[in-house]
Amino acid sequence: MRASRRLWVAATADAAGTWLLVMAVPAHVYAVTGSPASTALALAVEAAPAVVIGPWAGALVDRWPRRRVLAGGNLVAAFGVCLLLLAATGDRVGFVYVALAVESAAVCFLRPALQATIAAVARSSEGRAALNSSLAVSHSVLRLCAPPAGTALVAAGWFGAVVVADAVSYLAAAAILAGLPIPTIARSASGAVSTPAPGTAPVSAVETGAGAATVSRDFSGEWRAGWRLVLRGRVLGGLLASSCLYWIANAGLTALLVPFAVHRLHASGEAVGYLVTGLGAGYLCGAAVSGAALVRFGPRGLIALCYAVVGACFLVIFTAESLLVAVVAIAVAGVPGSVANVATTHHVQGAAPPEARGRVSAVFMTSDAVAAVLGALAATAMVAAAGLPATLIGFSCLVPVAAAIALILLPRLG
Repeated sequence: MRASRRLWVAATADAAGTWLLVMAVPAHVYAVTGSPASTALALAVEAAPAVVIGPWAGALVDRWPRRRVLAGGNLVAAFGVCLLLLAATGDRVGFVYVALAVESAAVCFLRPALQATIAAVARSSEGRAALNSSLAVSHSVLRLCAPPAGTALVAAGWFGAVVVADAVSYLAAAAILAGLPIPTIARSASGAVSTPAPGTAPVSAVETGAGAATVSRDFSGEWRAGWRLVLRGRVLGGLLASSCLYWIANAGLTALLVPFAVHRLHASGEAVGYLVTGLGAGYLCGAAVSGAALVRFGPRGLIALCYAVVGACFLVIFTAESLLVAVVAIAVAGVPGSVANVATTHHVQGAAPPEARGRVSAVFMTSDAVAAVLGALAATAMVAAAGLPATLIGFSCLVPVAAAIALILLPRLG
């Protein structure tokens, strides 16, 4: 329990700085350049490492001691963030891109290492559910409070203070994690890692849904084995397929949020702030109840139900003509959306064999990044071809399809 608390404190400290900076960087870039293209490029640079480095990072996380990955990754991220201090003027904006690339590359190692460590520290399903729920609650609170605080500080000319706060949060997380006791994963004498066959796995064979597999010491073979493990497993494959479609829909609708507010709701750009705040409030409520939901329900029914409710709320939101209706509906959507996110993370941790958790988590991280790119590009193309109203409805309807995929592919589990 003590290790779980330390892990929660470290992850929360890390997230505090990240959420503080998440909107501060685009605001700073636009302030010093006046260029929307420069702001868009910063967001693209931030997302690129997850697609390029993500799969390989998972294989390395499974090879290296995870405590060192967590501590070292936070130190590298702190260094990357500090480079933002050099981008004080428009002609030095290149340092922003370098800083974001370094930080995002470090996060590619930190995210799968964190997911693997949660499952190693909190070994029971109930313990993992409690830890994942606590992390979701703290992240939801930060999601509500930190981005507005960061943008307010940038507007007041305190961008450097935001950068320092993020760097300090990474350093604090590194200091906490450096002494975290993490159980080691045994390897064979040859150095190979084996994925146990059903009935002999450290987690239940029903959860893994995968047969016996051997991961070679060959590096490329290791990350390919992670993808095979996900695609051949009933739980992992079902979670990947349904969550990928869900995030494609989310990315497309997020990309169209400002045009929706202006053209459909006939509101100013400030309306987007109300929508984001409503979503954050819903996420916080969902995080608070997610622990109890994870213990009581299996992944199939819980995730399918959550996606179905989110899809229904999206249809209400994006056909609404009143800002109040849209804000209330998006707040309601945030509750099952948060539960679905926590449930997916929880069951990925439980279904992945201990020796392959880094690779499995990296597969889902890469899938999320690719889904974000595909969703945004597809939404732009569909608006040009079919118009904004049809595109909003079309992407909203993808979420119930994700619910159906979860029902079809996921097994019935307790």
